[in-house]
Amino acid sequence: MENQNMNSNETQEFGEVVFEYCQDQAISDGILVPVGYAGSRRIVFTRDLFEKGYEDEGCRKDLIQKGLALLAVADPEDMPDMRLRVVVPKTIWVIWHRQEGITFLQPEDY
Repeated sequence: MENQNMNSNETQEFGEVVFEYCQDQAISDGILVPVGYAGSRRIVFTRDLFEKGYEDEGCRKDLIQKGLALLAVADPEDMPDMRLRVVVPKTIWVIWHRQEGITFLQPEDY
């Protein structure tokens, strides 16, 4: 029931969804790079962020650990289906989404 109300409210506020671009399509198009899993959640990097030194597995794992630690701490602005954390101010964000998993990105990629 809650999702129906939320979808109804979103429809009233933003209108009908015209096009949805899913994570699998973004991976197929090369926009996102899958780098692993945290439990059952897929972890992806935006292509631009990945190419800024995160091709290196050690650097990537350090960033992922930091991002996961930040996501584990509750924040009053968290939504039931999404959390956003600033991993490196003005440079790197991480977003957890219930359906899409975990995405590391730059603010300009959002």
